[in-house]
Amino acid sequence: MKKIIVLIAMSLGGYVSAACPSSSTTIFSCTTSNNKIIQVCDDKKSISYTFGRTNQPELSISVPRNRASTYQWSGFGRNMNYTVNIPNGSTTYRVFSNIDKFDEYSGAGVEVEQNGNLLATVKCDESKPLINNIEGINLKPTE
Repeated sequence: MKKIIVLIAMSLGGYVSAACPSSSTTIFSCTTSNNKIIQVCDDKKSISYTFGRTNQPELSISVPRNRASTYQWSGFGRNMNYTVNIPNGSTTYRVFSNIDKFDEYSGAGVEVEQNGNLLATVKCDESKPLINNIEGINLKPTE
């Protein structure tokens, strides 16, 4: 399944950088254990998602803000979950952060889902810097 993701990603092209363009706000940015960057940027008109090494993109997607969605923790329960969901045809890139309030576990990364099936989960390396501004983002709620 990962081969399919790579082929799709390579055909989309784009530019991956370590920071969002100056005209954009960084919603999320982290580095994986393989030194790949997961990044979500907001330029007020669109939400962009990039994945890959700096200057060596594997995937770059930009969608109008009204196509992206978010899940925001409701305030109940021990798991504080937040996501930004970026659709691309039948595939959705779900950038997430979560904290278990009791076990003090936290995690962040991206889940790749196609036609309702989870294809891959790529986690951020917890020892590397993380920018996480998903909480409170003003996007339509995930259905």
